[in-house]
This record gives sequence, C-alpha cells and structure tokens, in this order.
Amino acid sequence: MRREIKVKVLLIIIGIILFFNIFFMNIFPAEIEELLYVGYTILGIGVLFFVLSVFALRKKGIGDVVDNGIYGVIRHPMYLGAIIMFFSHILLGQSWVVSVNTLIGITCCYLIILSEDKQNVEKFGYKYLLYMHSVPRINILLGIVRAFFKTQK
Repeated sequence: MRREIKVKVLLIIIGIILFFNIFFMNIFPAEIEELLYVGYTILGIGVLFFVLSVFALRKKGIGDVVDNGIYGVIRHPMYLGAIIMFFSHILLGQSWVVSVNTLIGITCCYLIILSEDKQNVEKFGYKYLLYMHSVPRINILLGIVRAFFKTQK
C-alpha cells in the first residue's frame, strides 16, 4: 500500500513538472533553433519507446512477465521513453527552470522504475528475477547487445 502511494505521488509530481515545462517553453521561447530540431528528434525517439511498450503490453497482457518485443531488450521501455521525452525538454525549453524541472522528472521516473522492479519481484517471484538477470533495466545499448547474442545462440 505504501509503495502504491509513493508511486502515485511521483506520478503527480511528473504531471506537475510536465505542465510547468510546457508552460515555461511557451512563455520563454527557445533561442537556438538548431537545438529545437534535435529536441524534437529526441522527443520522437521517446514517443517511439512509449508506443512500442504499449503495443507489447496490449499483445501479451499484464498477467505474466512480458519479455518479448521491446521488453526483451529493456525491462522498462515506457519509463525510458518518458525519460527520453523529459530530456528533450532541455533542448526544447532552453531555460534553467525547464532543466531543473526535467532533472526532477527524470529522477521521479527512475524512482518509479525501482519501485516497479520490487513490485514485480513480489508479484512474479523467481520468473521476474530471471528476467531481471537477462534484461537490463533501461540500458538500451546493453539490451541490444544481449538480444543480439541471444539470437546468435
């Protein structure tokens, strides 16, 4: 119960930060146009991770450990997508306020990831521990390397 409240509070903080980032990005327009293009590209990559994770969850459901698709590469692609999207705010906002908010948002996402790992170990037990051992939390490069060598066997 306490973990659920903690996650809900973190999600509320993320929502507030998202609101303020969008607000400040509109109040103080970006000065370096080239950074905007990079920011939108990074935002698109984050959205892609988010969408791929939703499709994988809809395909297999949440009653068992989802270990295929993007979940076979990293354990928390939805939160990695959110972290990447938050990171894009630094380039889109080009403001110290947005940068500070973004760091807080990324920290909240990471704390939720840690909580979800604990919750999934409690829910799925040994099966999730094996999954944790074979699939990295959010390290996409390590996940790609492991997935590549797994297919080579």
